[in-house]
Amino acid sequence: MYVGALVSGSELFSFRLFLGMAAVFCVGAGCHPLNDYFDYEVDKIVHPTRPLPSGLFRPITAVYISLIFFLISLVLSSFITVFCFSINLIGIALIFLYELSLKNKGLSGNILVAFTAALSFNYGGVIIGDLFKPTFFTLIAFFIFFGREIIMDVRDFEGDKHTRVTLPKQIGKKKAVYLGSGMITISVILLLFVPFFYGLFDIWFDLLAVPLALFTIYTVSLSIVDLNNVRKTAEMLRIIMILGLLLFVIGIFL
Repeated sequence: MYVGALVSGSELFSFRLFLGMAAVFCVGAGCHPLNDYFDYEVDKIVHPTRPLPSGLFRPITAVYISLIFFLISLVLSSFITVFCFSINLIGIALIFLYELSLKNKGLSGNILVAFTAALSFNYGGVIIGDLFKPTFFTLIAFFIFFGREIIMDVRDFEGDKHTRVTLPKQIGKKKAVYLGSGMITISVILLLFVPFFYGLFDIWFDLLAVPLALFTIYTVSLSIVDLNNVRKTAEMLRIIMILGLLLFVIGIFL
């Protein structure tokens, strides 16, 4: 979100930007316990040490925590603009739609999660008054989130196969890894070539982007070569996304 706001012309620090960042943080903070609630049966198999399956919290407690964070997020966004509040509300509604319905629909659920996560870049633009300027970043984020969601479904296949209809269950783990890796490769192509051809950043951005792109390709290739590496790939992609955000910030100031 912060990157989307900066690209749209925001100052480095402002009260409106702070409210937006806090609102997005609260959506993310509410999303995770809600996801843990709906994944309770799966996590007992795949992630037994997590707070709910380990007995640290009751499942209903996760729902209460989630609702509190969502409410705080809506209150914060209402102090920015009506448009920001509306996007916040839509984002939360999409999260519930995913958990209640699309989580069990395979590809459509993956697309919704990726779209909702990537929307935070445009949300940053809306705070400054420009919905479309951060779209380039949104596209990159969408494809890498989309690919990672598929990879994580492969990772959680053993737990999911008894309770959910995921893409790996529909088309097989190997094909799912190929598709997920393909989506992530698209994000790498966008990262390397779009800024260069359209002059979005200085040449130094591309020089810094090349090592990250190569590292990303190496990361997804691990799972293509051996399906047992999907857990490692999923964790490494988390690091890559953080490095990508840092790269965007550097690119803005170069």
